[in-house]
Amino acid sequence: METSNIIITLLTVLTSAGAWKFYEMKMKMKSDHKKENKQEQNMYRDDLRERVAIMESELKKEAKEKEDLMTQIIELKTSLAEYKVRLEFLEKENERLKNK
Repeated sequence: METSNIIITLLTVLTSAGAWKFYEMKMKMKSDHKKENKQEQNMYRDDLRERVAIMESELKKEAKEKEDLMTQIIELKTSLAEYKVRLEFLEKENERLKNK
């Protein structure tokens, strides 16, 4: 009877230690898995932030180019109006000189 109690106690202790190691390993693996997921999410987030920063800089550059083009268009319209007035004046002067 005494030897059976010792064997049962020994098996219980070994089984408990094995069970504890199993659960410990399982918790460690779960924790590692969560860390990997978090790193992956952070990497994805960082990539998105980088891409947004690039797009913002491109948008600012395009806005500046648009502003420059609008300025050029205004200058061209002004020049065109000036040339139209000059043309009218020259045509009138030409007619006046023809009629003389």
